Amino acid sequence: MTQQQQQQQLGSSTESSTSCPFVTVTSNDVNKYYSAGPPYVIHVEDVLPFSERWTKLVPPTYDEYPLLYAEMFAYSIAALDLDLKHNLVKGLYAGCMTGWPHTHGSEELDALKLSANTYAALIEHSPLGLEAIGGGVSSCFLPPLSPPPFLHYCSRYSFGTPFTSDHTLYHWFAKRHVDHNILDCTEHHEPLQPYLSDTPEKIEGGNKDWNVLATCAIVRGINYAKSMGCEKEASNL
Repeated sequence: MTQQQQQQQLGSSTESSTSCPFVTVTSNDVNKYYSAGPPYVIHVEDVLPFSERWTKLVPPTYDEYPLLYAEMFAYSIAALDLDLKHNLVKGLYAGCMTGWPHTHGSEELDALKLSANTYAALIEHSPLGLEAIGGGVSSCFLPPLSPPPFLHYCSRYSFGTPFTSDHTLYHWFAKRHVDHNILDCTEHHEPLQPYLSDTPEKIEGGNKDWNVLATCAIVRGINYAKSMGCEKEASNL
């Protein structure tokens, strides 16, 4: 069953605020208007009624579907129930559930492979070196390759080293493995680096180069944010 069909089925099982709109909604309607994800732009006059309806629908949705996506399905159900059609913008997200960006032309493809090889080599030989962990998100992408607007970290991204031959180590990032106080200036004095394993890891979405760059982007992004924030905090002391 697709996500759209699940949303449609769940909606028919929950209470509607007026006459039930779920009787006539189609999978095409759900996919076109209601299968939404952040970031959201919503009119100020819609915020309160929508948030109240969404909040009310989460518990019964969870009763029908007691898994991870319950609150997301409840969002779509609330939008449909209040007839708040979304204008969905495609192509903002890359990563799990959405697929990887398409490279345009041989130059971008070459830059993708070079970007991935460069970061994988740095992690293999100097995982805590400044070139490996510093520079911010955009530094992971060598021109003419540009980072996608949003990378979706709903899954675990990994790559093996040596990158171009038989792997002996696996480097990965998973958001639930990160300490909640990762940005605390008094904790974690060593920069974040990809987590390490000797067990083969799944290559999310089948593209090893994008798995490397997704790992690079989040590691360097976290380190850059902490560095900038802690420098500002120190200057204010």
